[in-house]
Amino acid sequence: MFDKIEKTKDILVTSVMMITMSIATLVAFTNVVLRYVFNMSLVWAGELTSYLFIWSALFGAAYGFKIGMHIGVTALIQAIRPKVAKYILTVSLIITLIFMMVMVKWGYDLVMFNKMIGQVSVDLGIPFWVIYLCVPIAMIIAVYEILVKIIQIIRTPGEDFHYETIMKGH
Repeated sequence: MFDKIEKTKDILVTSVMMITMSIATLVAFTNVVLRYVFNMSLVWAGELTSYLFIWSALFGAAYGFKIGMHIGVTALIQAIRPKVAKYILTVSLIITLIFMMVMVKWGYDLVMFNKMIGQVSVDLGIPFWVIYLCVPIAMIIAVYEILVKIIQIIRTPGEDFHYETIMKGH
């Protein structure tokens, strides 16, 4: 059951990243061609491209926790004894987890505030709360991925701890 949920989440996250980035790139390219070849442009293209890039970036950041793509002091972690490295990485991830949980709450509050005031985007007419949904959703995924890493670290005996194995899944 857990594997099915994990696979579904991975497909959802990578699909959102790929689809939003692809559409944003296509819209931006089309608008550039229209502007320079036909001397016209799509008024809404810049706004849509910005929103799609934001969605792609936030979902990409959340997925980055799964594959170990975030900045870390890996040289330090790999240079110290495994038991100490395990402790330092656990503390680091707990701090990151707390920050991401705050981001979930802030993102939720942002969505609810914008839903309450009913503000819509200028060119597309999309409610801002829909646009901002990417913040709490992506941060919830990031929280989940960090929790998985913390559990993996806790379950790994100190002498068997290797940064690459836990953080990058090797």
